Amino acid sequence: MIKLKRAALAAIQILLLQAAVALAAEEPLPPDQAFKLKVSVRSSNTVIAEFTPAKGHYLYKNKTFFALKNPSGVLIREVRLPPGEVKNDPFFGSMEIYKKPIQVEIILDRTPKAKRLTLLANYQGCNEKIGVCYPPQQKSFDLAFP
Repeated sequence: MIKLKRAALAAIQILLLQAAVALAAEEPLPPDQAFKLKVSVRSSNTVIAEFTPAKGHYLYKNKTFFALKNPSGVLIREVRLPPGEVKNDPFFGSMEIYKKPIQVEIILDRTPKAKRLTLLANYQGCNEKIGVCYPPQQKSFDLAFP
């Protein structure tokens, strides 16, 4: 009976050690994998940005914003972010976050002659599982309108 208890204890210790090693070895995903972003033109005055956080990751709502690079005849009139989930962040306090895929609607004021633009998407998020936050990210998208 004592040998059986020792064997069971040894097996549990091995499993705990393997779990600790697996957690310690986990590396954060590259930002482009942690927060996939796709941008597309929906209509003559609307652009859609689709964010997909990886499992165990989240984006901060208030750190997600958009700008235009060298705009000529185009302005961002409105950015429609969906409501987020409230999280009590140890550094920032109560924050809205996105753990699930979201669509952001970007409404433009655009002259008919403005056929191209460069949209800058800015965002920041964290890996909740290992407690690592990514530095702010910025991606550039060249878009063409019909």
